[in-house]
Amino acid sequence: MIEQTAAKQALRQEMRRRRKAMPPEEKAAGEQRLCRWFLESSYYRNCRQLFCFVALPQEPETRGILRQALADGKIVAVPRCLPERRMAFHQLNREVPLEQQLLSGSFGVAEPQETLPVITPQPEQAPLCLVPGLAFDRKGSRLGYGAGYYDRFLAAYPFLLKIGCALTPFLTDCVPTEPTDQRLDGIATESSLEVWNG
Repeated sequence: MIEQTAAKQALRQEMRRRRKAMPPEEKAAGEQRLCRWFLESSYYRNCRQLFCFVALPQEPETRGILRQALADGKIVAVPRCLPERRMAFHQLNREVPLEQQLLSGSFGVAEPQETLPVITPQPEQAPLCLVPGLAFDRKGSRLGYGAGYYDRFLAAYPFLLKIGCALTPFLTDCVPTEPTDQRLDGIATESSLEVWNG
């Protein structure tokens, strides 16, 4: 366990270094392609509920995905951090501009206003969750930021289709994992959307 924790910390440092080194124009171009791959996929078309993070500046931008999903009539929800390292997802209102529904929340992350309704994944809605992270591999392992928010949320909904979201420099051969780490079903990048389970 100690070895895995140390390996995770080393990988986090490396991925943060890569983030800082990536030219802004390369990041922006990759984000546009990632967005297109995701929105043109059958997995997106088939989902009726979309649970999606609001990106930090160093993460792949998701606001375009959120706006398009609302325009497409999807049920769209974004997370808010709660005590005890838990999250609630609040449903966005398609009649209100996205930025008017967001506030600066925990860790500098844009979060939904508390007055927006809280929803949970429902199996009959073919729910899909786009998951952020520092690093991913093609076996479904993900390296988060270390607080476990997403692992706790994903563990509660085993039927939820879980898709990582990253540019290819943040894919690695093997992400070190621990028993509480939740395995993803696929990964969306600027060059493909790969799903192994689902």
